[in-house]
Amino acid sequence: MAQRDQYIQKSKNTCEHVYGMDPNSIPVLHVLLSDEELELRLQKYESSLSIIRKFMQKLLSYLTETPTIVVTTDHEGYILDAYGDDSFKSMTDSFGIAKGVRFDESTAGTNSISLALQYNEPVHLVGLDHYHNCFEQVACYSAPFSYEDGKIIGTISLMTTKECASQLHLGLLSSAIDTIEQEIKLNQKNDQLHLYNQMLMSATPLGIIITDPDGRIHEYNSSAETITGRKKKEMIGQTITSISELAPFFQHVLNKKKNLENIELTFSDTEEKKCFLDILPLFDETNNQLVGAFAQFRDMTSYYELQNQVIQSEKLSAIGKLGAGFAHEIRNPLTSIIGFTQMLDVDEQQTKYVNIIKDELERMKNLVNQFVMMGKPTISQRRKTNLTTLISETVELMNSNAHLFNIEIHFNPEEDIFIYMDPSQIKQVLINFIKNAIEAMADGGQIWVDLQQNDTNVTITVEDNGEGMTEEEVNQLGTLFFSSKRSGLGIGLSICFDIIKTHEGNVSVESEEGEGTKIHLTLPHQREEA
Repeated sequence: MAQRDQYIQKSKNTCEHVYGMDPNSIPVLHVLLSDEELELRLQKYESSLSIIRKFMQKLLSYLTETPTIVVTTDHEGYILDAYGDDSFKSMTDSFGIAKGVRFDESTAGTNSISLALQYNEPVHLVGLDHYHNCFEQVACYSAPFSYEDGKIIGTISLMTTKECASQLHLGLLSSAIDTIEQEIKLNQKNDQLHLYNQMLMSATPLGIIITDPDGRIHEYNSSAETITGRKKKEMIGQTITSISELAPFFQHVLNKKKNLENIELTFSDTEEKKCFLDILPLFDETNNQLVGAFAQFRDMTSYYELQNQVIQSEKLSAIGKLGAGFAHEIRNPLTSIIGFTQMLDVDEQQTKYVNIIKDELERMKNLVNQFVMMGKPTISQRRKTNLTTLISETVELMNSNAHLFNIEIHFNPEEDIFIYMDPSQIKQVLINFIKNAIEAMADGGQIWVDLQQNDTNVTITVEDNGEGMTEEEVNQLGTLFFSSKRSGLGIGLSICFDIIKTHEGNVSVESEEGEGTKIHLTLPHQREEA
């Protein structure tokens, strides 16, 4: 009590000597918060105010014979809530006690709210304990409430008449605040857990659906939306029967109260998605009663696609090995046949047929050689090479063939560019792409070869004004056994793509049907002085 008296006396001295207040005057409390500021504070304290009102209304129910009002402020003393006995509240309203008003020593004089905030402990003022005489018939009991870390959230006050004043009020208030603080902390932990759960639900690639015992959907995460093609806002509150693919499995778990694991199912409302499904029943730990079911399902579509690609790759590998084996066995007798054909002594008429045979045999030999190359790993023997010279030589070589088809190949080198590469392999790549450009222009045309460099790469561009390709053909270019030419086997370009990849480069294609094609070959750049 002595310490309380010191607090009160110190405050009264401040009011008199610092603020120059007259104890016989009536203090004027002003609303210092705008409507927007008050709304923001009410939103911030919404959860705490709800808990406080619940417990304090219960406390008021035991004080029906005592005119009492409850006032809740924030940590700065701004009133956020006030309620209680209507007859007594009309008197406090006359003092300007309302939401948004600040209880401050400089305006309200000595008051329990300011003292409770200043000294962080419960304080009660009865009658003339207040500085202003107009409060001589009022008793106020205020106590701070805080977070777990001790940081003050605000105050809760009981205001009643002097005749009804009792130490019991401060005890009741302190006891209620202990309960309120525990409830606020529990509520905060629940909110935090709910936030973590929502984050996990949102971040996981697993589709998650939770229902009650009747199969009504309570939770439905974003991955479930993606996989099922149904929106959360449409599904919450609906029964699981609205998802025909899941309904029988949920019903089984809810009826049998047993888990189901690794169930394969397919959602096909939008694009087909193959999934593995796990469902388990949920029980109340207290009475072991069924409270619902939890389902998680993972999209395995990519896994199945990859599995099919692996199978296809293994098939192609087997075909490649088999083809390479056959090619090796065919090449030896084929060489002998070609040799003996050249030795035949025939007349002029027969020479015509022999030349046809020789041409076809040579074509067969070329195809066999491609098969053999396909069966071997692409190994490059790189050395510093003048790429500009290599391109010039290749263009000169191909020009003789291009002229036969009324095609001109243009290459205007600006400087010598040196990179580390396997010259024979890069030459093979250039020959293939220039040859394809020639074959794409049955009625003649132009081919432009360009060489550009930057700090890290060099890019060779082979451009033609031929028939071009469709988007589908561009996407499949370089795929083994795919060819846009009727007589092509789809091996040559596949080898070229492998060579560029081995050189740590890449191939990009620009083409439009009827508008020609651009092939960009990008290789790591190495300056000569390096």
